[in-house]
Amino acid sequence: MQGGEWLQRSKPDDMKEWQVKLQRAPVEETEGVTVKAAIIGFLLVVGISVAGCYSAFLRYDLIGTGHLPRCALFPIMLFALVNPFWRWLFGKTLFSRSDLLFIYCIVLIMTGIPGQQFSNYLYLGLVAPVYYSSPRNMPALLQYEGLNWLQYIPDWAVPSKDPRSGVIAWVFEGLPEGAKIPWQPWVLPLAFWTFFYFALFTSHILIASLLRKQWVEHEKLSFPLAQVPVEVADERRLIAMGRNLLFWFGFIIPVFVYTFRALHIYFPHFPNINIYPNWGAIFQGRPWDVINYTPFNIYFDMIGVTYLIPSDVGFSFWFFSFLFRRVQMVIRSAMGLTDHQQPLEMQTIGGLFALFALQMWVARLYFKEVFAQAWQGINHDPNAAPLPYRNLLLWLLFCLVFLIVWTKGFSVAVHWAIALFVIHYIWRIMTARIITEAGLFVFWTPFPVNFLLRFFGRDLIGTTSISGLTMVNSKFTDSATCLLPQALQALKIAQSESLNQRQVFKLMIASTVLSMLVCHPTSLRILYTTTVTKMGWWTRGYPYWLANDFLTRLAQDLRMPTWHYIALLAGAVSTFFLAWTRWQLFWWPFHPLGFVAANAVPWFGDRYGFSMLLGWLAKALVMWFGGIRLWHFFRPFAIGMILGNTFILFTLIIIHFFFPTNEVVVIE
Repeated sequence: MQGGEWLQRSKPDDMKEWQVKLQRAPVEETEGVTVKAAIIGFLLVVGISVAGCYSAFLRYDLIGTGHLPRCALFPIMLFALVNPFWRWLFGKTLFSRSDLLFIYCIVLIMTGIPGQQFSNYLYLGLVAPVYYSSPRNMPALLQYEGLNWLQYIPDWAVPSKDPRSGVIAWVFEGLPEGAKIPWQPWVLPLAFWTFFYFALFTSHILIASLLRKQWVEHEKLSFPLAQVPVEVADERRLIAMGRNLLFWFGFIIPVFVYTFRALHIYFPHFPNINIYPNWGAIFQGRPWDVINYTPFNIYFDMIGVTYLIPSDVGFSFWFFSFLFRRVQMVIRSAMGLTDHQQPLEMQTIGGLFALFALQMWVARLYFKEVFAQAWQGINHDPNAAPLPYRNLLLWLLFCLVFLIVWTKGFSVAVHWAIALFVIHYIWRIMTARIITEAGLFVFWTPFPVNFLLRFFGRDLIGTTSISGLTMVNSKFTDSATCLLPQALQALKIAQSESLNQRQVFKLMIASTVLSMLVCHPTSLRILYTTTVTKMGWWTRGYPYWLANDFLTRLAQDLRMPTWHYIALLAGAVSTFFLAWTRWQLFWWPFHPLGFVAANAVPWFGDRYGFSMLLGWLAKALVMWFGGIRLWHFFRPFAIGMILGNTFILFTLIIIHFFFPTNEVVVIE
């Protein structure tokens, strides 16, 4: 079924047909990576890691955020434009299509590492709990006698446990004149944390390798974001788009708008174009006042991507995140309720668990065959995964055991360590599902530790486990650039464009390791040469926010009231209902993914909902008046908006890097 029709009718009687499909298949001929592509790719990894750390810490320009990262797509666009000139000069192209796609895959997997996925959370997250464990630096501790999370953090996990030591205090208070960067105390903790992240990132790539065949070949998900680099890397398609005026109209719109905005930021007298309007405070009292300041943000890449995805998916995302969420808030306000976010978030969490259960049910025959082949040590289809199933599952098991043992080293009870990673992987898999089927540029999930504390309560989990869970989870809490969707997109590109999957797998592992090793010295140099108070707005606030998480979780019982459990159950039941009706009624317009994503974080629908409405509306009108042929006619316009948005925003990030302002030029 096309377009992510994943709720398929599956019966035990289908096993014979399934096994016929999984008979021994011939090895497909694939293109291997060239030395040139590998060198260029890894040079880009080094450059992006260095520049990304500086941008993330000092400017809060996250050059690699999202699942169509600009720092990966922009070089491919540049190299594709160089090719015709190179052929004119030397009679041959500089980069083949496969070269460009290999380079994209090498860069794609690591784009979040120099930002919030790794560098911000790791280095600041190792000094903040120490620095703010002292009442001198966090006076709020004075009202809680004996509250000290530092005693539960092992010595080997942080560079120092003395809040007044130079290795900690200099990050916040500045490096004294004549003092040198204290490299040595960081060697041991960074070595340990590198192994932790290696296991975590490798597990994401292994899970992506396991899911690839089911999602790509059996369920035929659309992977809309992966379509864009494939279009750019194909010279014939790129030339055809370049001759299409609609492509250039789409390209010019974001370039024009963001150029005006940048000129206004640098020269305030220059006119501005407001692409983040809202309708202000038009209601004075309950219940309608909760929808005051409803935003109508314009994100050109989201408009373009929504035009490319299946109509029911696009409709459901804007309907649930932009409209239905506000309807619920109005109803709750009319009932006298004021706490909207937590119960709505519980709906999302219930939906995430329900979607995961549904996905595992749909894929049960595939996984049964995978485990059978792994047990027997054979692979009927050599093209199914980059590693034999037995090796893949053994490596995945090793990574999971390592992560649980690691977390237990922070005095966390083993069952809470298991719970943390079970939730983490369920939510990351469903994030990957949303990205690969709906094409969201960015998506966030709730924090697993917050859910555990709200569901079970502080007393049941215990102070020791809460401290350890907070410390460990803070290092991978951000899902906006998680590796699992990136790995799935890279493997999808490899499968559809006949690249060697095993080489793509190895290149992704090497890319993540290289990026981490480059981030270590780069980030430490930034921390000690620029104090936290002089960094970007988010970087300045994160250390205190993390310390406040420790304080709040240890000092308060965050267990949610009974009716929040009802909201959790309602989210799961609603998701099952939407999935069942979509399975039974092919005209059903509501996709369960849209319902689940609507309330994950409060700003998701506010930020992207209106843009998804515009993209869906454009596609609906085109399909109504001209059908699929007219949709294809306007497709270059949508691609043009995506590429134009990438071009101008990455260009502005480079300019802002060398010529900083007091404002953030690019907001995701």
